[in-house]
Formats: sequence, C-alpha cells, structure tokens
Amino acid sequence: MGKYKTFGLVPPLLFGLVTLFMVQQLRAQEQTGSTTSLTKRQKKTIDVTKFPIADFSNTGPTDAKRKERGKKRDNSNWAVHPNAVSDNTVVVDSVDTNLPGLPVEKAAGVITGVVSDAKAYLSTDKSGVYSSFSVIIDDVLKNPGRLAVGQTIEIEREGGCVRFPSGRLHLYMVAEQDMPHTGSRYVFFLAKTEEDSVFEVITGYEIRGDGIYSLDELPQTRSYDGTSAATFLEEVRKQLTGAK
Repeated sequence: MGKYKTFGLVPPLLFGLVTLFMVQQLRAQEQTGSTTSLTKRQKKTIDVTKFPIADFSNTGPTDAKRKERGKKRDNSNWAVHPNAVSDNTVVVDSVDTNLPGLPVEKAAGVITGVVSDAKAYLSTDKSGVYSSFSVIIDDVLKNPGRLAVGQTIEIEREGGCVRFPSGRLHLYMVAEQDMPHTGSRYVFFLAKTEEDSVFEVITGYEIRGDGIYSLDELPQTRSYDGTSAATFLEEVRKQLTGAK
C-alpha cells in the first residue's frame, strides 16, 4: 500500500512544481516584453535649453551675406511676434519620415566635426528664426567641393529661441529635430546652399564616447543608437562607396 501512496503523491507534487516554474517563466517573459516595449516607446529627450537664442530687439546683422540669408527666410510661417500667446511654436509634419538612416545619396557632403559655436538669427523681417553652428571638420567622408580637415564651416537648421523685449523666451522648433550642442562631436549629413562653406543639416549623429546617438527623433536614425562609432563610420563609408 505504501508504494501506491507514494506513487499517488508524486505526480501532483511534480505537477505543482512544473506549474510554478512555468508561471515564473511567463512572468519573466512578460516583464522582459514590457521592458522592451517601453524601451522602444521611449522618445529621445530634446534639451531645448541648449537651443541658440536670438534677441528680437537686435537691429540685425551688418554682414551682407548674413543679411541675404535672412532675406531668404522672410515671410516665414513661424510668425515670430512678441505678442505670441504661448511660449513655444512647434512645426509638425515637415520632417521627411522616409529619410534613410544614412542618407548618403541625398547628402551633398558628409563630415565629422566638433561644434565650436552656436547662434540664432532672425529673418530680415523678423518673421522667422534659424540657428547657425560653426563646425571644425576633423574628417571628410563625402566632399561636395573644397571641404578639408581643419576647416570651419557653418551649418544651419530652421528654428531656435527668441528673446522678446519683455525678457520672455519663445521656442520655435521643428518636431523630431534637435539642435547640435556646442563642444560635441557629430557625423553630419549636409545639403548644399548657395554659399560654399554654408550647409543645411539633413540629419546627424552625436559621437559620444565610443557610441553613436541620433540627433533626430526618427525610427530610421534612432535604430543606430548605441552602435559603436567605428562600426557606424565603416557602414557610412561602405554605403558611400556603393553610391558612387
């Protein structure tokens, strides 16, 4: 009889242990899945406090080329005005959501370099604002003309902060687009302008330590976050070779 009692008790015990193990495994999978899903949903934090600031009371630049650049931004949809009700204006649906993570074909130039200075400027009629960054080139991956290591170029992006006469700051930005930070090193994909040493930023990647981090909040560019800089740059060079 003892044998039968022992045999009769063992299966429920094993079943209970197996069930407990399966429940623990499922919970672990659910927690992992939730964490992964949360990570995918986390958006890049854009530090708007580092956006360059333009003073609305400023009489404007005296440099002829800078004036010309300002004129091209007249009648802007930003509608910069001291009486603006809110403290920020964000333009949505103006970013190319189909932009490749590595837009080597679209870019006239691809460089790596350190941002040494940042300023914001108003358009000539003060309806628009754009930011300009000085970049010291340390490598040229795609050359649209006369770019060279050690050269300082200007790169621009729409938006910036405007300080009104009251002292109030108003942020103007394009949704999903961040601004480069002074002192940081980046890989920039650039579009040409009418000036040889001035470019528009298509997109970029900060080189932080040995890692790469997207400047913009786009799935295609964010997919490279955390990639080693060496691996990333090697991939850029490969695609540039194939694009020729």
